[in-house]
Amino acid sequence: MKQTVIKINNAKFFAYHGDLEHEKVFGNQFEVDIEMHCDLKELNHSDKLSRTVNYLAVYNLVKEIFGKEKFNLIETANIKVCEAIIENFPLVHRVIVKVRKPNAPLGIIDSVEIINELERK
Repeated sequence: MKQTVIKINNAKFFAYHGDLEHEKVFGNQFEVDIEMHCDLKELNHSDKLSRTVNYLAVYNLVKEIFGKEKFNLIETANIKVCEAIIENFPLVHRVIVKVRKPNAPLGIIDSVEIINELERK
């Protein structure tokens, strides 16, 4: 089966995820990369959005998850995003999601990153 990979790179969301109280109160910036492996054989040169994965809809779904819920762990947020993409986008057979927390309260670092991969069963 021929696979197409659709990526959303470095989407930024402000949210209130974290285990520490000040993270829950003041929030933080998060960065998300999404890699969706899709079977787009039905696209067949039709140039129709309905035959592919609408990446605006994927972005809005992730934005809703980050804005609506509060997680203690970015690991939990990551898994929630993976599951939501698989559940809502039937053309996606495998998804890889990276969630970065640039301002994690550790000291001088670029970011903390969690990577998960989920395949449709």
